[in-house]
Amino acid sequence: MDKKKFITILTAGFALFAMFFGAGNLVIPPYIGLKIGALSGVAFAGFFVSDILLSFLAVVMVASVGLTFTDLGKRFPPLFVNALVFLIIVTLGPLICVPRTGSTTYEVAVQPFFPQIGKITFGVLYFGITLLLSISKAKIVDIIGKILTPFLILSLTILIVVGTINAPKELVDNGYSFGEAFAFGFSKGYLTLDVLAGVIFSGLIISSIVQEGYRSEADKKQVTILSGVIAAGCLVFIYGGLLYLGATSNLSSSEGISYIDILKHIAYNVLGDNGGIVISVAVAFACLTSAIAIVSAMGEIFENISKGRIPYKWGVWICTLVSFALSIRSVDEIIHYAGYLLDFSYPITIALTLFVLFFGKRVQSNAPYIVGVTLTAILSGLFIIGDLLHIAWINNFKALLPLADYRIEWFIPAFLSFIITAIIVKRV
Repeated sequence: MDKKKFITILTAGFALFAMFFGAGNLVIPPYIGLKIGALSGVAFAGFFVSDILLSFLAVVMVASVGLTFTDLGKRFPPLFVNALVFLIIVTLGPLICVPRTGSTTYEVAVQPFFPQIGKITFGVLYFGITLLLSISKAKIVDIIGKILTPFLILSLTILIVVGTINAPKELVDNGYSFGEAFAFGFSKGYLTLDVLAGVIFSGLIISSIVQEGYRSEADKKQVTILSGVIAAGCLVFIYGGLLYLGATSNLSSSEGISYIDILKHIAYNVLGDNGGIVISVAVAFACLTSAIAIVSAMGEIFENISKGRIPYKWGVWICTLVSFALSIRSVDEIIHYAGYLLDFSYPITIALTLFVLFFGKRVQSNAPYIVGVTLTAILSGLFIIGDLLHIAWINNFKALLPLADYRIEWFIPAFLSFIITAIIVKRV
C-alpha cells in the first residue's frame, strides 16, 4: 500500500470515528455496564452488533450504491427514498440527537459548576450559537472539530486507562442470563443513532475519498472499508472501555440512577475534580460540534428533497427551534422517548442496509426491497402500538416470532418477504 493511500485511509477513518462519536453517546455504554455487571462482555457483543457493526455496514452500503444515500433513488422510487431520508434526518436531528446534545451539555458541563443558570437560559445561548454557526457555515466548526476530536479521544483514553488499572478484579452478578444481557446491549445500541448517522453522513467521507483520486469501484470500496475498520476499532476501544468502567463503578444498579450520574461519577472518581472539568469541557464542545453538523445537514437535505422550495435557512431554523423545545427535558427523558422512535426507524434502516449489501447485485427489481422494508415498517409500528397501549394480542404475536428475545423479531419476516417477492418477480 502506498503512502498516499495509507494517509487517506487513516484520515478518513478518524473522520468517520468523529462523525459517529457524538458526546451524547458517552452516557450509553457506562449505563449498560452498570446494569449488566458480570456479563458486560456479552452485553457489549450485542451493543457491538447493533451499533458498531451495523454502522460500518451502513457506510459500506452507501459506497456500494454511489456517493450518498440518496443515490438509492437510481434503483427505487424517489418518493420512497426521500421519505426514508426524511424519517432518518428528522429522527437523527430535532427529535433526538440535537436536543440530547443540549441537555447533555447542561447536565454534565453547566449545572455542576453553575447551578444558578437555568436550563432554558442555557438553551437559548446554546441553540443560539448553534443557529448562528449553522446558518453562516462558519469555518470555526472545522477548527473546533480538528482541535476537540483529538482532545476528546485523549481525555477518554486517559479516563479508560486509569480507570481500568484501578478497577476491582471482580464484577457484580446482577442476575442477567446470556440472552438477556445480549438483548439489553443490542437494544441500547439503537440509542447511539450511529446507524442513522452512517447512512446520512457517510456520503461526506466517501466524497472525500473520491476527491483524493480513488474513483474506481474497487478503490473506493477498499479505502472506504479500511477507513471503516479504523473507525470501528476506535469505537470498540472507547465504547468497550466506558462500558467496563460502568461495570466496575461500584454504583448501585437501581432504577433511580441516571445516565448522566453514572458518567459524572466515573469522571470524578477516576480523574478527580480537575478530570471532571476536562471531561466537561470536551463534552460541551463535542456536543456543540455535533449539533451544528446535524442542523446543517438537515437544512441541506430539506432543501434538496424539496428542490429548493424549503430554503436551507428554513430547515436550520426548524431543526434548531424544535431541538431547543425538546432539550428542556432531561437526558433520561429524551432517551426514554427516543426508544420508541428508534424502534421504528432503526429496523427500517437496518433492513434496507442488509438487503442492499446481500442482494444488491443479484436482485435488480425494486419490488422485493419495497416489500421487505414496508413489512419491516408495518411490524415495527404495530409492535410499538402494542407496547404503548398494552394490547395483549399484539404483544403475544410479537413474543411468538423468532428472535423476539433479542428485539429483532422483524428480521426473519422481513427477509422471508424479500426472498418470496424476489422469487415471484423472477418467475413472472
